Amino acid sequence: MRVFIVSLILCFVSISANAQKFSTYQAKDNEDLKIVAQKFDVSVTDILNFNPDISRYKKLEGETLVIPLSDEDDNIVRFESYEVEPKETLYSIAKAYEVEIETIIKYNPFLKTRDLDYNDVLEIPILKIPKDIANQSVKNSTFSNLKHLVQPKETKFGIAKDYGLTVEELETLNPDVDVIHPGDYLVIERKKKEEPELPKDREYKYVKVDSESDLDALQKGFKVTDELIAELNPAYKYTGIGNGIVLKLPTEAKGKDKRLDLSTNFSDPSLKKIGLFLPFNLKRFKGDTVNVKKQLMDNRITRVSLDLYEGAQAAVESAQKLGIKVDLRAFDTGMNAAAMQSIIDKNDLSQLQAAIGPVTEPNVRKLSQVLSKDSIPILLPITESSLSGAHIFNSLPNEAFREEMITTYIHQNINDDINLSLLVDDQNGHFKQVIDRTFPGTQHVSMSESYLQKNELGRVLQKGKINWFVLDTDKIGIAESAVSFLESYRKKGYDVKLIMPSKDALRSEISNTYLSNLKLLYTASSYDVTAYQLKNKRDILKSRYFLRGYDLTMDVILRLAYVGDFYDAAKLDGFTEYYQNKFQYQYDVFEKIYRNTSVYLVEYQDDLKLDVIELLPQD
Repeated sequence: MRVFIVSLILCFVSISANAQKFSTYQAKDNEDLKIVAQKFDVSVTDILNFNPDISRYKKLEGETLVIPLSDEDDNIVRFESYEVEPKETLYSIAKAYEVEIETIIKYNPFLKTRDLDYNDVLEIPILKIPKDIANQSVKNSTFSNLKHLVQPKETKFGIAKDYGLTVEELETLNPDVDVIHPGDYLVIERKKKEEPELPKDREYKYVKVDSESDLDALQKGFKVTDELIAELNPAYKYTGIGNGIVLKLPTEAKGKDKRLDLSTNFSDPSLKKIGLFLPFNLKRFKGDTVNVKKQLMDNRITRVSLDLYEGAQAAVESAQKLGIKVDLRAFDTGMNAAAMQSIIDKNDLSQLQAAIGPVTEPNVRKLSQVLSKDSIPILLPITESSLSGAHIFNSLPNEAFREEMITTYIHQNINDDINLSLLVDDQNGHFKQVIDRTFPGTQHVSMSESYLQKNELGRVLQKGKINWFVLDTDKIGIAESAVSFLESYRKKGYDVKLIMPSKDALRSEISNTYLSNLKLLYTASSYDVTAYQLKNKRDILKSRYFLRGYDLTMDVILRLAYVGDFYDAAKLDGFTEYYQNKFQYQYDVFEKIYRNTSVYLVEYQDDLKLDVIELLPQD
């Protein structure tokens, strides 16, 4: 009977000229939605939208599913020619046109054999607006008169219920529509209720919620009641969470602290299987037992890997004390793809729930090819990958989030008493463009030589003003000269504050007194947020790589235990924080990769101490 109904649905769908293409699939034993979605290269949510009676988390056990097939060509409205300008990238163009990089390459095949170049003319496909997004915005709007786009499998009863109407009222509003088909538009008229008008100046943000656990975490993190959610989201009043809904929430309800504590509530404390893929390079030390200790200390890559491993082991021990069992398997990837291939050939990695590492791009690519088949997440501990893959998580925040935090800080605190100036080297032109667009009138330091001269910096400073000097450079000479010159001007009576997206170009030899005098503000991926007590037998504090290994591994374990699925846990709104690191993942739809968006904003205080600066909540 179910197969007949599915066939009937497909029959109705096929008669619409603009309808999406579908297929049916009978799930095999032990298959769940993630496995089926991976087979057809669609999302779990896409399948749920057309199979609302299927559970997200349970085995399907022979169920016949309706599968929405991806046909990109059917979604193209037209093509637009675009001439590439200097310094533009495929990423920036894809983001501007709201298409994926792979789509641009598909319709411009010359990009498969060479990089994008200045003056290239691209054919950009202009895509239709997804139907589910259109209806979601309609449902969450507060207008009285609306139009609803009928989706496959929708009924009059279901549509009427979504909008708080009866079937009779829906038919009265649409007298010419006897039988509804996918692609039809229905007139919707909501019943008007006397409700208090919301403040016009209130700011909002939108959060997607896929499950009750997401809603629980959202209500705790945003401190909002079920009544307020219903007031701001008319669809929620009638349907609840359903198959996923985008909720409108007041920004101020969020508060400054969005920290999540995942250590107190576990829905799945069962055994967690995690792989640790690091370049220990232990083979090179075989046969030299006399000097092995000295060689280990001299080899930085091996030393870092061992610190990460010890930190991960410490996290496993901490998790076991919480009642979570963990099977941590460590693999020596070396620094070449051959070692990684050997690991793949000799081990069954399909049972892993998460992988931490590798650290080199060739090894990430090889492991990704294997683990992507089972949608096993790969978390990169100390490097960033440029690979596309919805299962890859860059756990280190990238430069874009650092720049965004600095820009937000300036936006929230700048006033007429502040003179904003900027020095950016030729490797960081993107940040210069961001600052210029956001803060017109920013003064720029013009360097006449390849090195910075004091008078060039002095031209942009003003007495009687608070001089905010933004410095973005990877060149140690420029960075240290700027600090020295700014301190010299400060001593002459100039009020100066130094701001840097990263202080990596400042070597440890530079005077912390100078940095304190200049009230240096910078971003960092890690920061000592607590007086940690993790010490070895000699009572020596562990290295930052030990703590990095601990923090990342502990976060993976707790997210797996909190909801049972790392991808669902990555959607939680809020950040986790441990000893030196915090994590909040965001999916980049253009590059198809997850990124950690949590960055520390650190400021030098007058007493040489460092303080973390909290920004105001953003919409």
